[in-house]
Amino acid sequence: MPAFRCGRFPDGEVPINTSRGLVVFVDGRAVVDDPEQAQALREVPPVFEITEDVVGGGNHGPAPDRPAETGRRPAQSAPKAAWAEWAVSHGMDPDQAGDLTKAQLIALADDLDKE
Repeated sequence: MPAFRCGRFPDGEVPINTSRGLVVFVDGRAVVDDPEQAQALREVPPVFEITEDVVGGGNHGPAPDRPAETGRRPAQSAPKAAWAEWAVSHGMDPDQAGDLTKAQLIALADDLDKE
């Protein structure tokens, strides 16, 4: 059964409306057994930060069929982890990125944009 995570709402019970009905995420996670509902979750707008867990492999980013957004800055409201991942994808050491605050990571992105 496909499992999904919602980065925008990582805590509590949050219903997400899809083209195939509501899916309730509990603490940022939902498991669906209907393939059509799983596909509908893959099509939810990126603002919800829905990712699909691969069985036995953990979270591997956006679900299939969603256009890749490689190199784009995360949204200002994105979690710190997304900003750290962006910094690492632009050459920063993962440990260094993890040590910075979200505000520092955003400032780094602003500085890179000026170059």
